[in-house]
Amino acid sequence: MKLVDAFSKLVLREGDTLSMDPMDPGNWTTGHCNDGTLKGSKYGISAAAHPDVDIASLTAEDAMSIYQRCYWDPIWGDQLPDAIAYEIFDEAVNSGVSGAVKVLQGALGVGQDGKFGPTTFAALNAADLGKLNIKLNAARLEFYTTLAAWPSQGKGWVRRVAMNLRGL
Repeated sequence: MKLVDAFSKLVLREGDTLSMDPMDPGNWTTGHCNDGTLKGSKYGISAAAHPDVDIASLTAEDAMSIYQRCYWDPIWGDQLPDAIAYEIFDEAVNSGVSGAVKVLQGALGVGQDGKFGPTTFAALNAADLGKLNIKLNAARLEFYTTLAAWPSQGKGWVRRVAMNLRGL
């Protein structure tokens, strides 16, 4: 999978318009509702993860550049099998690169240090990718239920994972 394909798929889930939902902690520069500045999110780029970005003025090209630098390259997106590349990318956007790698490592049954290394790549190369994809998405759902924003944002997270499982 190429970054441009992953980005196109992500924008279908995140949207390309400015979201200013005050109940979404990602829309606040501190990552906490009613704390910091409500700058919103656009193309999935959130004020919480990128507090110095002018979210309202963000273009698709700017967003894709941020995705490459902050998410795609750190998860080794170009080297991941197509069957799981999008899920890891999507999780990195939602939970950070380290969190996404930990989810992958947990699904692979290796130590969860949040860093790609030889052990993670070896386990990935030996994995049944269909089963791994299911384990990854199951782990994502379980993780989301532990988050404080689950009551207000959980429905959207579940829908997002469901779309991934359906291959959309």
